[in-house]
Amino acid sequence: MSLFSKALASIGVGNAKVDTRLRQTQYRQGGLIEGEVFIQGGQVEQEVDELYLFLVIVYYHEGSQHEYVMEEYRLSEIFTIGPRETKVIPFEIRLPFDTPVTTGGCPVYLKTGLNIQMAVDPDDTDGIEVLPHPLVEKVLHVVETAGFQLVDIGFEFENFFSRHPFIQEFEFKPTGDLRRVLDKLEVMFYVGEKELEVIMQIDRKATDLMTSLEEALELDNRTVRFGVTKEDIEDGMEELQKKVSELIHRHAR
Repeated sequence: MSLFSKALASIGVGNAKVDTRLRQTQYRQGGLIEGEVFIQGGQVEQEVDELYLFLVIVYYHEGSQHEYVMEEYRLSEIFTIGPRETKVIPFEIRLPFDTPVTTGGCPVYLKTGLNIQMAVDPDDTDGIEVLPHPLVEKVLHVVETAGFQLVDIGFEFENFFSRHPFIQEFEFKPTGDLRRVLDKLEVMFYVGEKELEVIMQIDRKATDLMTSLEEALELDNRTVRFGVTKEDIEDGMEELQKKVSELIHRHAR
């Protein structure tokens, strides 16, 4: 192959191309992602140092959009792709349990790329839909049955330990009698395979001089933590519903 073709490949013309095809595009937190990476050789033989896959979270903070690489997966060792050659590399990766759910406008995508020395690195992006872990879904349902409506899904960037710069936050508004004593309820999760830790921030309403003073000093929030396991709901949701309702009413006073 001519030096001219190699020069063109170095700037991305006639370079290798990559295309990732997922078995599905909808997953639960902690779910298994299966797919194949199709690599099409370009006009010249090229050595690929690395085939990588990034899990990227898109979020907004302080008025700006940010992209955060949550996980990086290396899918292959060094290999050579010949001119017009096609390689298919299957893969299985585990979606982290703390991947944010995409409901509420939090895009999540997989970015696949080839690391080729002395050339423009080709890449491919594939958006995915992330649904709540089954235990998270159960807790969210229990909170709604306790008299709340989900109004927003965002991120908390301070006060809660996380291996990432943020933790996802579910904001609820009271719909029944609790409207007289609560402004809102914020719920966050640390998710594991068979259990999760629930953090509820109960924001009390100013109803008298004391609670008005607490609100002015930002002392009106009550933080409650509790765990939920698969065993807790094996026989139904009644005990979990009772526990959540009692915690909310106790700290609403």
